Amino acid sequence: MKAILLMVLFLSGMTVRADDFRLQSGDLIFQEDCANGTDNTIKAVTASIGDYRFTHVGIVYIDDNDSVYVIEATRPKVAKTPLNDYLHPEGKDCYPKSVVGRLKEEYSACIPAALNEGLTLIGKDYDDGFILGNDKYYCSELIYDILLKANNGIPVFALNTMTFKSPDTGEITKGWKEYFGKYNLPVPEGEPGINPGAMSSSDVIDIVHYY
Repeated sequence: MKAILLMVLFLSGMTVRADDFRLQSGDLIFQEDCANGTDNTIKAVTASIGDYRFTHVGIVYIDDNDSVYVIEATRPKVAKTPLNDYLHPEGKDCYPKSVVGRLKEEYSACIPAALNEGLTLIGKDYDDGFILGNDKYYCSELIYDILLKANNGIPVFALNTMTFKSPDTGEITKGWKEYFGKYNLPVPEGEPGINPGAMSSSDVIDIVHYY
């Protein structure tokens, strides 16, 4: 039926697009990386919507010239990344799977202040230790924090109790032991935090697009 409709519109001289989706400022783009290393370590202990295992998230910022960026906490620092570079990063064997979540209408008023806060954090160090409140940021912490401030100190996303244990063995995974050992940091097991997977399944957003 869709193919017939497209043909009718074409014959009538009307131009159509197969995909009319448009990003909006404040959209969250969740990503599942196909790389090895820390990303697979994250996948081992987190769950996301559907069959995804998200390892990263950033927030869309569209400037006055309609240029689209993603504000993201990534190594080594918080950055404002052009959309195409975010979706198709150089130096990767494969591109991440990207899924767009949009805050529900009741939270849309927070978006301008949250983006302004995010812009002020560009250049802040990445938080390798996943610790809240240390003036460093990991990806989902950045989103949590800027929305918290924009919403007058009321959390938009709920914090979780972090775990780095395998659901199969109940032990901290080898990958996480190696990760925190590399940075000479304690494993923050049981500490408050948030991950992209939990954020993606929150009831404060709607999933609106799959790249």
